[in-house]
Order: sequence, then structure tokens, then C-alpha cells
Amino acid sequence: MKSAGYVVLFAIAGCSQGVCRSIGSAPGAAPNPGAAAEEPVTAALVNSGEQEVLDEEITPLRKGGRHLIAEPPDDAEEVTYAAWIAAAGLAAQNRQPPPAAPPGFALRAVRGRDLWVLSEDGTRRRGAAAVVLRVGAAVPLIVEAPHTFFDQGTLPVALAIFEAQRARALIVNTSHRYGGGPNPRNASADDEEGGRPNLGAAVGGGRPNLGAAVGGGRNPGHTADGDESTEGAGGEDGGDEAVDGNTTQGGAQGTGGSAREDNRASRERLIASLAFADVAHAERSFFLSVHRALLQSFPGTPTVQLHGFQDRSAPNAAIIASAVGHGAALDRLLAPLRAFINDGKVLAYPTEIDRLGGATNVQARWSRQMGAPFYHVEMSRTLRDKLIVDTDLRRRFAEAFSGLTVGTSRMRDPG
Repeated sequence: MKSAGYVVLFAIAGCSQGVCRSIGSAPGAAPNPGAAAEEPVTAALVNSGEQEVLDEEITPLRKGGRHLIAEPPDDAEEVTYAAWIAAAGLAAQNRQPPPAAPPGFALRAVRGRDLWVLSEDGTRRRGAAAVVLRVGAAVPLIVEAPHTFFDQGTLPVALAIFEAQRARALIVNTSHRYGGGPNPRNASADDEEGGRPNLGAAVGGGRPNLGAAVGGGRNPGHTADGDESTEGAGGEDGGDEAVDGNTTQGGAQGTGGSAREDNRASRERLIASLAFADVAHAERSFFLSVHRALLQSFPGTPTVQLHGFQDRSAPNAAIIASAVGHGAALDRLLAPLRAFINDGKVLAYPTEIDRLGGATNVQARWSRQMGAPFYHVEMSRTLRDKLIVDTDLRRRFAEAFSGLTVGTSRMRDPG
């Protein structure tokens, strides 16, 4: 979806190479803020190129993320990072100079676009999210794609919704939900980069049932919402090796208690790190910090979060949607999506289907606690494949999300 030959440049007056670590003038800021009349938010222009520009910007931020295990912020860092995100959101809305980035992070402005991109600065890769803020006029909507490596096609769909709706913010993960490690022997084709990691091989043993190890009976992340289920493709509910290391591929059995203990300790460390890898379920992550900070700056803002599932996980569904939080109205989403698909395959959770409803999603829980609507959208592999290759279909699909901001105040450009 990248446009050939398109070069993205970044520039903010007073910022070296578009990277802001101190207060500077914001892109698109009016020379005389009081001179221009307020302009309402308008619909995105067809073929405006915004998706291609953002894809070019986000791609390097995701490079290597398939094998990167996310690290959460510590207490002090979380406070500093969240304050930066919250301040940047308000600065973007009001066309004010961007706030200074905390250590390890940077803010870039896309030349010729009213867009800021906030991310790690490359000095240390931790799997922190990539955040896009629309500067000036924007619709109060947050678009999230937390599993772009695993739920193939959710990134281009998120970019399309962000553009079509002129949304205020976009949040994209930059590390895989299962962290590092080699591909499993029975990789699921639904994983765009090779399937669920063979975590047993990654720590020198067999493939353990990490779900059982952490008390869930399934692998981390495969909870009630079950994105991209690998049932039937490699043993979702177990493995062909024992968890305790007594049966392994690596020959740990018979090498003595010390080897088994080392393998067990390595496995436990990996399990602990993976507790933070799935940002839709981790209790602490940079992704979640962004979500909360934006809701603090823009109270009541709706969020739409995109996921994917294998067709066999729900054969009669193309979309499974759910909604929670103050002001959430699922019909605002179901009606236009059913008009778009019109074959009875848009199902509401939990009334029409009892799975893939995002019941354990941490962003959903925080939206509910902070009094904001949250919409969880699961898309089948077949639908995502169509949306990936058909740009017009993807645009029309993205337009179906306009009802989510009904009753909210649409921001006007102060400049």
C-alpha cells in the first residue's frame, strides 16, 4: 500500500531532522492565531495519500517488531510518558508547539500534513507504541490496532478509518503479541509473519503450554476475545511436550536436575516478559498508557479497536462487534456495517455470539472506568483479505464508522 517513489520528509521549525526534544513551533501553526476563522472538520479527501504517508512513517517503527519482546514502563517512566502524551494531544488540538519528549522518545511532524508521530527515538527498542496525532481540526475518535503483526490486515484498515473519519489519534503496536522466539513447526497461516512463536524452543526445551503455566489453560492473549485463534493449528490447548521439561526436544531429560531447573527458570522469565507483550491484555504497557492519557486529555472520546480471527473460529461471521462504556451504542456501528456487508454476517457480542467479544480487553476496561465508549471489532480473515487488496472497499468500510461520534463535540480548528 506504499505509493512508489513517495518520499516522506519531516520538519518542524527549530527541530533537527524533524525530531523534537524541546519546545518548538508546531507544523501548520497559524502566524496570527486570532486572524483565521474556525473551520469545521471535513471528510477526508479521496486518494489524499494520507494512508500511504503514514504507512511509510510507521513501517520503520515496526521493523524487527516480530521478534521483539515488549518491555513495560516503570512507575516513574509511566508518569512522565503519559504526561507527554496528554500534553501532546492538547497541543495538537490547539495548534500549539509540541511538548518536549522524555528520554528515549521523539515527536516527528510530517511535512505538508497536519500530523505528528510520537514514538521511540531508536536509542532503545522496547516495543512502545507508535502514536499519530492529528493537528488542529479532528473528530474525537481514537483508532487502535494492538495486534498488527498477528492480526494480518488490521494496520491498513486502521489507517483507512483514521483518515476517513479524520480521527484525533491512532495507536499502533510495534512488537508482536507473543514476543521473540522462532516460528512454531505448525505455524498458522493467519499470522502474517509465520505464526505463534515456539516458546519452548526459545528457552531450550519443548513447546510448553504457557497458558497452563500462568493459570489460564490457553496461551497468553487467547482469552475471551481469542484473536486469531490457532485452534487446530499446533495445539491451542496444550503442546506435544510437557510443561515441566521432563519431555523435550532439546534433550533436557536425563541431563540432570540443574539443566531442568535452568530451563524452568528461563521459561519462567520468558513467561513473565510475555505478560507484557500482548498490549490488549497487559496490565501495564506504553500502549495502555497512551490510551489512558488521551482519554484524560479528551474525556468521553470513543475508541474503536481492531482485531482479526480465523474464519473457522466463527464460520458464520464476517464481523463480531461489541461495545462498553458510558455512551456506547453498538447499533451506531452495527447498522452501517450490516448495510456494507448485507449478508447477515455482522454479529453482536454477546447477544448473537458468545465469543470474540473482547471481554478481557484492558483498554475496554479503562474506557469504561473513565466514562468513555469503547468499540471492539473482530474481522474474519476473508474480510481482511478483501480489504487489504481493494482500496475502494477499504475506504467504504472505513466510512461505516462515522456513527461512533454521534452526540460528541466535533473539534474545530482554532487556527
